[in-house]
Amino acid sequence: MKKKDLISFIVIYLLTTFAILFSGCRKVEVIPTPQPTTTDIFSKSEVSVKDGQDIQFKLTSTGKYILTLMDSTQTQVVTKEKFNGIVGDNIKKIYTKSLSQKTLYLYLTDESNKEIGKTKITIN
Repeated sequence: MKKKDLISFIVIYLLTTFAILFSGCRKVEVIPTPQPTTTDIFSKSEVSVKDGQDIQFKLTSTGKYILTLMDSTQTQVVTKEKFNGIVGDNIKKIYTKSLSQKTLYLYLTDESNKEIGKTKITIN
């Protein structure tokens, strides 16, 4: 190998090595996920929620329950979900992206329509 070829080879080798090393040193963007509420959502008279957020509430008995979102005048049902509740902490996701209203009421009732919990929700 000629001296000129050797120098060219070393320069190309070093440039390639540095390019590989520096291309791996990019900042990774971490997108935070909505955090679940750490307290019973029905323990507060008013809460603020985001789309896809987990909501938590406690039940004293196992059975069928209903979560109902109503408009701010409490005359129109916006959405209703029936579920099997367990004793202790229950966690559900709340989806708000398609809702046009920013203030709603969330009700938790049992099978016999007895109100277990109620809270006012403000959507962020």
